[in-house]
Amino acid sequence: MVGKVTTIQKMSASRLPNIMGYSPWSTPNDELDTTIRARKEGVHHYEIQVGEAADWGNEFEDQIIRTAARRLGLKKLKLEYPEPYIYKDILQASLDGGAIADDLVVNTDVDNNIYVMNSGDSITLQGKGVLEAKLTRVAPSDAPAPYRGPIQLQGQMLCTGAQWGVIATLYQGVELYIYVYKADAEMQQKIVLACSDFERRVRDEDWYPAMSAAEAADMKGDAPEDVEMDADNDLQEKIERLAHLRTELKAYEALVKDLQLDIMNGMKEKDANICNAGRYKVTWPVRRIKAKPAQTKEIPAVEEHWARAQTLKLEELNQ
Repeated sequence: MVGKVTTIQKMSASRLPNIMGYSPWSTPNDELDTTIRARKEGVHHYEIQVGEAADWGNEFEDQIIRTAARRLGLKKLKLEYPEPYIYKDILQASLDGGAIADDLVVNTDVDNNIYVMNSGDSITLQGKGVLEAKLTRVAPSDAPAPYRGPIQLQGQMLCTGAQWGVIATLYQGVELYIYVYKADAEMQQKIVLACSDFERRVRDEDWYPAMSAAEAADMKGDAPEDVEMDADNDLQEKIERLAHLRTELKAYEALVKDLQLDIMNGMKEKDANICNAGRYKVTWPVRRIKAKPAQTKEIPAVEEHWARAQTLKLEELNQ
């Protein structure tokens, strides 16, 4: 295992899920901001807190790769890659491991946690391939999420020209799952387009459309002056729809509030906290309020008592 060999100034295979919309942790604009800042500051690596799981992953990386190679029957294994592989100056990839296979047939073997992923239940490994080690605390899966290796692996195969690749994932420190992939030309074309677009956006400082209201509200640079615009037809239609839906939402919220109060009054008359209504069950939660001493003259002491929740629980029953 070697240290970090890729630069944050360029897109790397491990960051691909983030710019392609697969990551639950990082957005395309997060990655764009990082690379723009890195180029301006002349920085190639940022120190980040990766967490204990990643630390252990680095610690056991070589052993995970060796074990996966042995179980697959791979003989010609390489673990040291001091330089990154680069594809047309728009994508770089570091490798945990690589191997050369000579017509090695691998079949899905559930008993041994070996899964052929995008080539039916069998694949013939020929020529050079790449191996990626992962360690995670999540429960084992027979198909890893795109952001847990598959997209990264296709990027690594694109950069190296490899026709096959392996993700070896150690789950919860006790179960090693091995996923075998062939090169996916369609996915790799999507990667090329995404990387080309990313490189242009870095150069032009052209931000991606926001993926959340919080991201849209984030401002780059100084506070702007008021700027007015006229909506085009598409934006006009969306604004009118938003106005209509907000009006409807207010009406529905008021209706829900009134209906819930009517139901509460009906249940209170019977001193009930559970109401069966056909395929629905309504529960009115009750909780104990602990006693509290007086805090000020305006806030008197509270005796211990029971109180009903201000919101009903509505459950649809299985028929």
